[in-house]
Amino acid sequence: MNLYEDTGSDSIRGYISYEEEPEGKYKILRKFETPTQKIALVDHNGNLLVYSNGHLMFGTTADDDLYAEAMVHIPMVAARKRKKVLIIGGGGGITTREALRYSNVSNITTLDIDKEMVNFGKKLKRLVQYNKGSLNHPKVQTVIEDGRRFVKNNPAKWDVIIVDLPEPTVKSPELSRLFSSEFFSLLKERLEPGGAISIACSNADSTAEYLWSIHATLKKAGFYVLPYHYFEPDAGEYWLFCLATTSRVKPNDLHMSVQAKYLSTKKLKNMFDMPYYYVISKDNGKVQSDDNTVLIDIINEAWYS
Repeated sequence: MNLYEDTGSDSIRGYISYEEEPEGKYKILRKFETPTQKIALVDHNGNLLVYSNGHLMFGTTADDDLYAEAMVHIPMVAARKRKKVLIIGGGGGITTREALRYSNVSNITTLDIDKEMVNFGKKLKRLVQYNKGSLNHPKVQTVIEDGRRFVKNNPAKWDVIIVDLPEPTVKSPELSRLFSSEFFSLLKERLEPGGAISIACSNADSTAEYLWSIHATLKKAGFYVLPYHYFEPDAGEYWLFCLATTSRVKPNDLHMSVQAKYLSTKKLKNMFDMPYYYVISKDNGKVQSDDNTVLIDIINEAWYS
């Protein structure tokens, strides 16, 4: 049960959905609209939470540490080199913080379509303390632009690309273009030999078909693909990802080379042991293209049926 009341005409429901509303008492610090989204800043149990169009994007919680470690360290240890990193959807600076743990990283390009999200990561005191000032680091370049447009118009190549974006929905159908076989093929062209990509594949509350559809789409684009998951019983969170590489990678060959807060080499390897109830759905994956609504249809069925 939540303890926030707002019955006036300026409803909070466009900013914080019923499904993702914080449990218990919370305080909305600020809510406003940008050209791309409705944003709410929320204080909950001393943590800062950032919502976009009703959905929780990120915050300053232990769960956000766990998620960022899974998102970043898998491709970083899988890549042959890690000098140049591109993060698509990194406005909060949390994944950038994790990439900066590697001393051999020389340049990180952190991209977000909304300048307000980047401004949070650069200037919002509580978030800057949490991300350790990552977006203000001299190795980091922040860019405000659509991810696909940036990659298409930029001939640079990267060793690691991290795609940390929310699921495409009927409210944000344009996100499908950042999960399509056409876009993944473009990412493959922008990878250095031996490069690696990680893709956020929703969480266990959605459906295995979403994971396997991204898996199928990456394979269509010519990648070697390994699905992985991160389950923390104490946190109650279960996230799904895909690792895509330009050459074959074996999980047993991956080893943590930096000190992370939660992730160890043993945990890293265990993340590739997918539960049987996910494995049996592997053949249900469909290819997302620029011309269909595969992922939106899956999300609609999972969330709204």
